Amino acid sequence: MSSAVVKQASLAHELEALIGRAHVSEADREAFAVGGAIPHAIARPGSYEDVAAILRHADERRLAVIPWGGGTMMRLGNAPARYDIALSLARLNNIVEHEPADLTVTCQAGITLGALRERLAATGQSVPLDPSLPAEATVGGALAANAWGAYRLAYGTPRDFTIGMRVVTADGRITRAGGKVVKNVAGYDLCKLYIGSLGTLGVIVEATFKVRPLPRAERHLAFDCDSPESACAAANEAYRRGLSLSAATVSHQGEGRWLLGVHLEGMPAAVERSARELEALAGTPVATAGPAKEEAVALRLSTLPSALPSLLSRLATLTGVRLAAYPTAGVVRLAADDDALVEPALVIAEDAGATALIESCPPPLKAGRDVFGEAPDSLPLMRSLKRQFDPHGTLGPGRFAGGI
Repeated sequence: MSSAVVKQASLAHELEALIGRAHVSEADREAFAVGGAIPHAIARPGSYEDVAAILRHADERRLAVIPWGGGTMMRLGNAPARYDIALSLARLNNIVEHEPADLTVTCQAGITLGALRERLAATGQSVPLDPSLPAEATVGGALAANAWGAYRLAYGTPRDFTIGMRVVTADGRITRAGGKVVKNVAGYDLCKLYIGSLGTLGVIVEATFKVRPLPRAERHLAFDCDSPESACAAANEAYRRGLSLSAATVSHQGEGRWLLGVHLEGMPAAVERSARELEALAGTPVATAGPAKEEAVALRLSTLPSALPSLLSRLATLTGVRLAAYPTAGVVRLAADDDALVEPALVIAEDAGATALIESCPPPLKAGRDVFGEAPDSLPLMRSLKRQFDPHGTLGPGRFAGGI
């Protein structure tokens, strides 16, 4: 019997002693692979105390743990340096507290965005989290990945509407950051530190959000444009005028065709007025295609909004790429089926002075590469934070920028 098999069986037995045999498995390890690495065991804790016990045990044994939500963003990040336990939060899927009058909701990290939306819709409210695949994406995963989409235009990113968290530290302590009220100004806002950290500083087990009322009226419009300049200009002008925009995207349709898609929300009269002004700016609305298929590679490039049209024009020269840009933020997402397009896209980004993040790619492309791009000047500070929060490298070692 190999040492790996012995370690796997021993670890599973240890985890069973902590949370019960029914909640530890080994058979589906391949489904929890990260960057080509496969864990020795999968643990599915049912309480915050269970999470704490697993992390405490892992920290003492110098085992590596990677938290899991719905798995929709697990291709983000570098390949882990070590990987022993996949920590699935799927059983932590309840709403803890919802105060409609206070416009706040507290929920566990394993609840899917779709389930949370459904529960809040019954009271005419919603949380503006908008990662892809909401039926599968979990709240904790969306926060750990700082996942955002087109609704960033109106509501910002998760850091803007998350007001509190419960987080289990690498050594197994259950801590609280922020609070449960909108006006919360005491001390450092650690929520902003945990969001986007890919679970490398702590495991988010609970979150409190500001919620918003559901809009009285909604409308989606799309416009044909002859260039990225005209599409971006129309979107930025609509934003400047204060129209009822909740989202605006510019996408490449091939053969010199660009599409400006906008989503309008608000009171019925405001939505209709905004639609009329948009038609005056961009022309007659057109029909749009369905959602794009899952891609082999995905990159996120960021530049100044004023430089975005030029970057889009250069990226459009690559054959076989799909482009979706957020004109007011200066961000473009590039998707392709051929991973050979990664290198030319990165060259274009570097020449244009844009920053690049490889959001998704096959594991072989991650070998010897930092998917976060060139190390930032803040890397020494980031390393120091990692040492303070996770001195033994228990949580996702190597997955973050600079191999942290």
